[in-house]
Amino acid sequence: MAFRSFCIVSTALLLAGCISVRTEGNEEWTNIVSDDRTLIVLSAPSLYDEYYDGVREGIYQFLVQYVETVRGHDNIVVLADPYTVQVLTKRIPDDVLLQTRVDDIWIRDFATTIPSKQIQFRYAPTYFDDPQEPRTIQKSFDAFARDLSLDYTQSPLILDGGNIVDNDHDAAIVTTRFMEDNDLSQSDAQLKLRDAFGLEHIAIIPYDDKIMGHSDGMVMFADRNTVIVNAYDDPLGTAVVSQLRSSLPGKEIIEIESDPYQSQWGEFSSACGVHVNAAVTQNHIYLPTFGHTLDDASIELIASATDKEVHPINAQNVCFMGGSVRCLSWQVRGGNAQKIIEAARVH
Repeated sequence: MAFRSFCIVSTALLLAGCISVRTEGNEEWTNIVSDDRTLIVLSAPSLYDEYYDGVREGIYQFLVQYVETVRGHDNIVVLADPYTVQVLTKRIPDDVLLQTRVDDIWIRDFATTIPSKQIQFRYAPTYFDDPQEPRTIQKSFDAFARDLSLDYTQSPLILDGGNIVDNDHDAAIVTTRFMEDNDLSQSDAQLKLRDAFGLEHIAIIPYDDKIMGHSDGMVMFADRNTVIVNAYDDPLGTAVVSQLRSSLPGKEIIEIESDPYQSQWGEFSSACGVHVNAAVTQNHIYLPTFGHTLDDASIELIASATDKEVHPINAQNVCFMGGSVRCLSWQVRGGNAQKIIEAARVH
């Protein structure tokens, strides 16, 4: 992927009083800073990133649809470089677009994790041809975060954000890939994650995909006490459910039928047909759909398991690349969310 340097908007402009900012209650704003809203951040592919040639417009269409679905329920901001901003400016509200540079669209993996806690792990997956590339990607995020004076904790542990499924309260789920990457036993891995997350319950399940090993294509929390998990054939199915039940006491485990498409994007397996790759906020679930016969049944099952409102998002333009609604989003709450929202208003 090609990397270029771009100027980005600084919240220093706000602090210096150079630009006036309208009040939160102004109806012109798409985003409203509120304790009952989560900020969802998306990263648009650059016009100059050759990796997405041929699929870029489909990704843009997905981002536009994502914005329209989230508006009025939670907050949403799209990060884009100056050239890409020009492409999206008439398709996405002005206060949703933030001109900056983040070097990849799969922002879930290298940004911070746990919306209310904001912890960033070391992004060092083995599936890149160039081992320096993930470091470069994460450094681009760190530069963006420094410019906005975002506050978060960094951990030396290796862990993709896509391998952390949490309820933002007391529990999280990762796969055994975390143990392998950090050379840890299960008990040591759980101890380190409890300490890093500040969460009581940590489940470590076997993974279903040997390339990424992410948990967010396997499970989701529909709410604090309800876990939705893909219904796998044995022995994987029994192993996954057993680990969830033993490590997450008091949580209801519900199996959901999935039918992943058997296709590849390079070395990455398709995420089409995997409904658990959903972005879950305090009051809403943004659920991927695929024009699939299981779409309606999945929406119905998940809606029946929670009081949250379920909003389908068609992910056909992106899921073939190996991820969808959750993989392409970063969730933020608190002061960091407010800083990002304010920066987008003055870009």
